[in-house]
Amino acid sequence: MSATYAIYTSPNHAPIAYHLPTLIVTPYAHFVSYMQWYQLTLRYSYVHTNYNKESYLLTPSMMGDLCVAKMIPPPNSRYLGGPGGGPPSSDRAVFCEASRSLKWTINNNGIHAPVYKLLLPNPDMPGNDQPLFQISKPNPNAMWWSMFYFTYGGHLIPPKRIEFGRIQKNAVEGNGGGSGTRVTILGRTPEEKAVWQTLGEGNEDMVEWIVLCAALNLIDEEIIKAASVQRTRVPASESSYMSTGQNTGPVRQQPMQKPTGATNSNPSMRSTPNTNTRNPQPSGASKIPPKKKGFLGLKRS
Repeated sequence: MSATYAIYTSPNHAPIAYHLPTLIVTPYAHFVSYMQWYQLTLRYSYVHTNYNKESYLLTPSMMGDLCVAKMIPPPNSRYLGGPGGGPPSSDRAVFCEASRSLKWTINNNGIHAPVYKLLLPNPDMPGNDQPLFQISKPNPNAMWWSMFYFTYGGHLIPPKRIEFGRIQKNAVEGNGGGSGTRVTILGRTPEEKAVWQTLGEGNEDMVEWIVLCAALNLIDEEIIKAASVQRTRVPASESSYMSTGQNTGPVRQQPMQKPTGATNSNPSMRSTPNTNTRNPQPSGASKIPPKKKGFLGLKRS
């Protein structure tokens, strides 16, 4: 089993001051008619609420968007201005929960470069989470992030590192790949396929949520890094808008139904965070031209 996803800034949600952009996750494909492709393959949307203090991974439904996963980053780690600010927490763990009582943690414990470790609660040893897999660059100059896990062959044998996927910038738009980020989960060998059975047979979709949430968290942190650089070079009134990113996916011709509002913290229930009641964008925002794309395909100065 293998899968490839494209992640890009939603062309349907206008940038909003002090908020990270809404991201769209779809199966990656070369396409001719974007509208037809979009309607057939839209998988998830990733929205930020409460000034980025909570993030939701939603999936479309005939009865309204359904929340499949919720993420709570450390306090003020996603702060882009606006009310409720404060010093960032020293904690670097992002707490995640999804349908079917699934819970896990994304912990960035890198020193010189980010190393994201995904941990699941250990039912046999409460308080001692067990590692699931990791995400890091193979070297500081690499143009992709490697997703991998370790398999053990006994106490005398070093653990074997199994790379089962990558996160990298998409192909350029002219090549039919669109912009944004591509997440690829390999499935050529039995060891690569084994990641889908991490939570047991029949839970492949839950593994998909964990993988995508890790990739989306990584993208959020890359946007925050870009915003911190921008804030040192542009007026404060403009930097909050620019940090939300610009549309990097193809432009749609028809609007998509947006979440209409709910704050229920139980992710197993329908949850439709309100993305339309945030602060309006600054009046001069539309005059700021996009400059160049960053590593993960989101446009930055």
